[in-house]
Amino acid sequence: MLLSLSGFLFQAENPEEQLDFVTFCSLASSIGYDGVELRRTQVSPKTSKNDRKRMLNIVKGMGLEVTCLTARNLPLEGKERDVFFDNYLDLCNDMDCGLMKIGSDPEWCKEAAIKAESCGVTLARNNHVGSQLETVSGTRNFFNTVNHPNFGLLYDCMHLATSGEDYLNCIPEFFKFTKNILIQSRRRVCVAENGKEWVPALPNEDGVQDWLNVFKQFRQQGYDGLITVIENSWPADRREEVARKCYLILHKMWRVADSE
Repeated sequence: MLLSLSGFLFQAENPEEQLDFVTFCSLASSIGYDGVELRRTQVSPKTSKNDRKRMLNIVKGMGLEVTCLTARNLPLEGKERDVFFDNYLDLCNDMDCGLMKIGSDPEWCKEAAIKAESCGVTLARNNHVGSQLETVSGTRNFFNTVNHPNFGLLYDCMHLATSGEDYLNCIPEFFKFTKNILIQSRRRVCVAENGKEWVPALPNEDGVQDWLNVFKQFRQQGYDGLITVIENSWPADRREEVARKCYLILHKMWRVADSE
């Protein structure tokens, strides 16, 4: 298992709540994470070459690696989309990052996967409510259309669970193109009469997704790759605690899953 901490956990609209880059990497390293996933608010194609080099030196100097970059706000079509994508490939290469999160129509994704492969970068897309990948069948159809080994899935059972999908029994099928397991934990709570909503929770709390069985299913298939702690939407004063607890909880669950 390669356990990574996402900058999404610490992303905030209020700049005062956002950790600076050195502090973020230092925290991830001190806890024991193997790598960091960087958000567009941390590094983007607008980041200068010198700053990219400086940031990569910080990451590597703390014994970490950049596990994934997120290409947000991809233009829908045309030359703009191609230029945007090329700029993110360049960013991945400068940050020694071999995985890019990106989404578009499946036909373009296949073409992009072919191009990215020549640059040593794998592309992937996550399950998400409101997208084609919010359901098991939608995910299946999308990847059947893309049909390229260099375009994979960022498995996100929180979004599948929110959509009422069977997120466990699809794992043997989805394993072969899964590039990353995203950790976001939610449970439903009553907020008013006959009303419920999903709220953030730790992976071992009652009512969240069945993470232990998620890990067991993946381990049975032989998965031993990237797992990323996303866990956004926590109050600012609990984010460091969440990062630390998730590290301990997930390592314990992985050991249990590995022993059965």
